Order: sequence, then C-alpha cells, then structure tokens
Amino acid sequence: MKLSNVILTATLVYKVLAGCFSESLGYNCCKGCDIILTDDYGSWGVENNDWCGINDSCNGSSAACWSLPDYPCCTGNEVVYTDSDGDWGYENNQWCGIAKKDENDEKESDKNDSCWSLPEYKCCSEGIESIFEDSIGKWGIEDNEWCGIKANNNKTTNKPSNTKTTKASTKPSTTVTDPIYNKNRKQSPYPEAKDGCGSWALIDNVCCAEYCDNEDSTQGCSTCGGHGSPHCKVVDSFACRSGDRGYDFHEIPTEFHYSRSTHFGITVAGACGFGLYQVCGKNLKYTGEFAKLCDAFCKAYPSLCQDPEGLTYRGNFAAPQGNYYTQFWGILEGDQDNYLSCGECFEVYKTKEDGTDYKPGEEGYTPPVLLSVIDSCPCSANGKWCCGSEWDQCQEVNNFKYGCPVPKDSIHLDLSDVAMARLQSGTPDGHMPAGVIPNKYRRVPCPRLGNMYIWLRQNASPYWFSFTVVNSAGFGGIAILEAKNDEGKWVKLIRDPNYTMARPQERFGTWATPQDSGPYNLPIDIRLTDGSGITIVAEEAIKSFTPPADALRDYYYIDIGVNFPEIPMPE
Repeated sequence: MKLSNVILTATLVYKVLAGCFSESLGYNCCKGCDIILTDDYGSWGVENNDWCGINDSCNGSSAACWSLPDYPCCTGNEVVYTDSDGDWGYENNQWCGIAKKDENDEKESDKNDSCWSLPEYKCCSEGIESIFEDSIGKWGIEDNEWCGIKANNNKTTNKPSNTKTTKASTKPSTTVTDPIYNKNRKQSPYPEAKDGCGSWALIDNVCCAEYCDNEDSTQGCSTCGGHGSPHCKVVDSFACRSGDRGYDFHEIPTEFHYSRSTHFGITVAGACGFGLYQVCGKNLKYTGEFAKLCDAFCKAYPSLCQDPEGLTYRGNFAAPQGNYYTQFWGILEGDQDNYLSCGECFEVYKTKEDGTDYKPGEEGYTPPVLLSVIDSCPCSANGKWCCGSEWDQCQEVNNFKYGCPVPKDSIHLDLSDVAMARLQSGTPDGHMPAGVIPNKYRRVPCPRLGNMYIWLRQNASPYWFSFTVVNSAGFGGIAILEAKNDEGKWVKLIRDPNYTMARPQERFGTWATPQDSGPYNLPIDIRLTDGSGITIVAEEAIKSFTPPADALRDYYYIDIGVNFPEIPMPE
C-alpha cells in the first residue's frame, strides 16, 4: 500500500446543523469533520470526490474513519490487509478503512487470519505451501495463479526461479492538493499565438479549419477566394482546442453512439507515441519493413502481440477527432490540454446506412472490432471529417443516417487499415471497397493481456528521461504519472512540452521528467493513475537506462510488472 500517513482517532460522528462558509463559494457543506486543507476561507474536506466546507460544529475534531477522504470506512471488521496506516477491508469492490480496536482487545490471531493479498491476488487454501517470500508476505501458487498465505498457514519458504518481485496497490487516488483543482474548473483561454497557422485560420489563438460555404465537401478556402473572402467560413474554435469532455475521474461510459469511420493506413508515428505497439500482432501479415519490425517485436514482446480470447485487437487502432484526443479535465493540474485519450478502447460495429445492425449470417455482416486510441485526427488538418457535429464538411455521405454531420454526442474515428478491412471483409488483409462506412461504437474496458510496458526513449539519464505507457488494462488512458526521485518524493511527470499551443490537438503523448526535478537514480519506482482514479505502484520499474544488447533497436519496451485490474466487457 502506498498511502499518506494519517492519525487514527477515536470514533466521533457529527451532524451538520446549519449552512457553512463553502456554500457561498459553490461547494457543499461536509457531513463529516475530516480536515484536508485550511485556507483564508476556512477548513476544507473531501466527500464524494469533491471539496466541501467543514462546519463550525466540528470544533476542530476530525472524523473517526482515518481512511477518509481517499477511501470509505468499512461497515464490517474483516481485515484483508494491514500497513503502516492501519487495517484495511475490501467492500463493494473498493478498499475501506477499519477503525482501530482498543489495544487491549486486539488479538494476535486477528492479524494471523488476515488475507493480506486481496483483492489483487486471492488467499491460498489451507495446506498450500509457501514458495516465495517478499516484503509483503509469503506467496503460494494455486490453480496456476499467485495467492497470499495467511500468517498461520505457512509451511515452507523456497524461493522459486521465476521470482515475482512487483505487486500492485489498486486504490482510488486523491490527486488534488488545492480546491482550485475541481470538476467545476473551466479551461483557460489559450495564450497569444506566436506562430502562424499556414493555410488554416487563427481563431481564439488556436489554428482551425475553414471552408467555402457555397460548396459541398471542401477543406480550405482556396476555391472561393482564400482567407477573409465572403464565402470563407472558419470553424468554431471549440472544434479545434482541447475538448471539455471530462472534469473529474469517472467510470467508463459504455452506451452506444452512431457515427461513421474513414481509414488512414498503418503508422508507427501516431501522436500517442506508442511506436510498434498495437501496430503489430501475431495474426497479422505485413510485407516489407513492417514485416521485419513486427516479427522482431512480437518475438521480443509476445504479450504485446496477443489478442484477447474471441476478439480481434492487435492491429486495430484509431485516431479520434482532435477535441476528443486532447481534453481538459478540471480535476487535473494545468490550464489546457491536460488529458490525452491515448490507450482508451472502443468496440466498433459496421452498420447499414440507416444505422440498423447487420444480423450474423446476413450478407454484409462482419464481427465487431476492439481497438485502441494511438493517434489524433486534428480538426485543423482534416476539416472534412474531424471537426465534429455541426462543422464537418463531408456531405458526400449524406445517405448515411448518422453520417454528416455526426450526432452531437458522437465522435469521428479514423481507423487503421487493419480495423477497416476487418469491418468490411472480416479479415485483417481483406478488401476495403468503401473509403467511409457507417458504424456504431462504444467505449469499453481495455483487456488485461499481461503487464503494462513503458517505451523508454533514448538518452535517458538520472536527470532526464521520457517514455510512453502501453498495454494499460481497464480504463486505458493514464491521467497522472509519477516517478520517485532520490529524495523519496513522488514527482508528477509532464506530457512532452514540445508542441505548438496553437495546435493542441497535435500534442505528443510522451511523458517526461520536469526540469530540475532529479536526480532519479536506478532503480526507479513509478506510480500510475488512470482516468477512473485507480492508482497502482510499479516498484523498480526502470532498472536500467541502457537497452540490453539484444533489444530491438529504437524500440526498448520495459515490462513494469503490474497492470490495472481487469474489468469485464459489457453485455
């Protein structure tokens, strides 16, 4: 468990009797009394993942449940894990804190009976032998899976050859340190643009697409008089900046949406910076240089080329419209462009032109594809398809019920050739007679296929390094990434700052250490928080800055030993 230290106090319960100072500032009054922060306004707490004001009736006392506000207090007393903070339970699929017993009542047998490996690993059945011991406890293997051995159920301790040294602590993360970072915070205006926009227009300090309002299906205004001409219309800046799509950590929304998809080929240069990840797969047949690279990649990293059972996945990737790729979340630090949808997963179905489904066995039916976001389709560069509802210039598909413009709550997905071929012909290398197809899609959990990897970039050192994270299960997108420096401090990494702010939808997905935040001497722990607020720690994730001699040149991926919990696919 990697949690901040808190003081365990006696059980005190308070009822808020009247209003408090925070209501005039737009925040609710707290029901409890646990103080997180005090400023000129008063004392603040956190409840339901939002800031609230502490009522004067608390009289400076803190709430009984020491695990608040990060985790709720348990309703029961079953201990499944104990660390320096206290005893933990696991109820309703989340961690919870157990109020401390009186010292005179605490029995050693209670500690011995605790199943400390839950929920990541089950507890071993009676009689399972211990084959490995680390700083967390003793481990056995049951049904070909690791399991935790209770303290009173140990047999032997023999260290296995396949040493398992990294465990994950999957808990919600409290990342805010100041009330200014909250779900109601809005995106700030973009700074004055210093660079030109070429053939695109500059509006509200972002580069944006423009089109001829007297013509159908145009990109740019070259055929109607150019910039500033009477028939040249500029797309609203909303379509060209970061999308105001998420303000707080949230679960995966799995409702279906209707849209259409184009395709853009095969690339290792997507904006997310994933390299060969998702391009290569063991069931894909490329030719030329791609074939050589993917053969070597899949040999070195077999789990990164594996498909989930019954689904096609590797080779399926997408570039969503730019204001979905780049987003602003009020809960995260930064004024613009502070979340990228890299790694999120979608399930996509080809539909008929009227939006109805093909039935299995019906002519035209193909199975759906599972795909991952690895790139962006900026509005400025592709005004025809990627500006979103009300602004698309794609009238040639007006025979699609949901084709042009897309519905207001839908986005455009530009697909890899492999995904498009599978949706049109059912095979990864099949025919693609149509350049654009109608579809329905939904966000889904990403499969858990082995551990996460990081693609460590060249010239890494204790004073600077950068990498991207791939193969993330569950939510898929990483919201916060931290590394522990030599002072033992967790430092938040930043997205690659080398991009033009006037073109936010082209932001690169690599994470880098902030300037002057080192040194970070090996081995380096990293901490990852996904878009749903789940945090895991990968201890000793980076053990070397230098690729081994047999590593694939320019593609040094490191297994960090952990992944987020698997989430079942929706029905």
